[in-house]
Amino acid sequence: MTRLARLALGATVIATIALSTSTPTRSYALEGPKWANGSIVMHLQLGPSGTLIDGAPSWGSVGESAMAIWNAYLNNSRFTVVRDSTVAKVSGDSVNSVFFDSTLFGEDFGSRTLATTLYWYRGSRMTEADVVFNTEYSWNSYRGSLRSDLRDFRRVAIHELGHALGLDHPDENGQSVTAIMNSTISNVDNLVSDDIAGAQALYGSGVSGTVSFPPRNEPNDFYTQLIGIYQNELRAGQSLTYVDPEGTVIWLTEYARQRVGQCDHSTASQRTLDQVSGTGGTLVCAATPSGTIPFPPRNEGLDFMNALQAKYRDSLGRAAGSTYVNNEGAVVWVLEYLRYRLNGCSHGDATTKVFMQIRGQGIQPVCQ
Repeated sequence: MTRLARLALGATVIATIALSTSTPTRSYALEGPKWANGSIVMHLQLGPSGTLIDGAPSWGSVGESAMAIWNAYLNNSRFTVVRDSTVAKVSGDSVNSVFFDSTLFGEDFGSRTLATTLYWYRGSRMTEADVVFNTEYSWNSYRGSLRSDLRDFRRVAIHELGHALGLDHPDENGQSVTAIMNSTISNVDNLVSDDIAGAQALYGSGVSGTVSFPPRNEPNDFYTQLIGIYQNELRAGQSLTYVDPEGTVIWLTEYARQRVGQCDHSTASQRTLDQVSGTGGTLVCAATPSGTIPFPPRNEGLDFMNALQAKYRDSLGRAAGSTYVNNEGAVVWVLEYLRYRLNGCSHGDATTKVFMQIRGQGIQPVCQ
């Protein structure tokens, strides 16, 4: 494809990693464009490998682990994978392909090039990123110092996926910094602070949550029982709703997880609603402090629930339904159930303590 044809569809850029053992030692560099919020779908077409040095069963599993390494630090966009994809290996088709080959779409790799990322963009938005590993070299997957006879697929994959995100080589942009994104392969075999800072400059910052929430089936079970309490004991009338019971539990739990993760009400609401749309990530704002875990005030939870109803109605186009548990009841009791769970109570104990409150027996102590 000629340069003019490429420009007609959107500019293309080639990013490579070279074979060298030099180790440049100060800040990340950005290529310019980045992906829109949401999933970055990568089609893996790497073929079989047999068990690798690090115990990985296939090239594909190593590629997935490399994506997961980046995803742990990405908030607004995240890699997702199509395993053993059969799409055509074509440049400029708006499909992100990852594969081994002896050429870069029919062109020579160039001297001492281990792998290349060819990406396309329109304006400031990335539209395609293809990663090709050079079959001229012998590959495996391992940690630690480089081996003279084997190229480490894992660290090169991490590097190339950084290009796919929109990161450039800091050492070729006037910087002296330790980074896996430097242009020459080195003994750095994982992301370091400079790489992470660059990714978060593009896709938002945050940390992985440090508090474990209960599996979905348990708060779902609590909510089913709560509906029965409202219907059969409280004799509640039915209220209009656009959010089904499972959606109520999932998104109130996510809102609570963001709040426990030190996000303010506005940030937690927006991040959760972005997840509803499929355009948000799962990082929280900061590690949860030790000790008793506080929960947001009820008025803020209710404000989120009202926004969730509007999201389901206006953006998702959900039809109106009915429920015995109104918005306020859902917020109050789901958050109370989660407060007990995060403060040492089992599913059964948390459920019992919430229902004691509903039956007028007072606020029960947490379990730790």
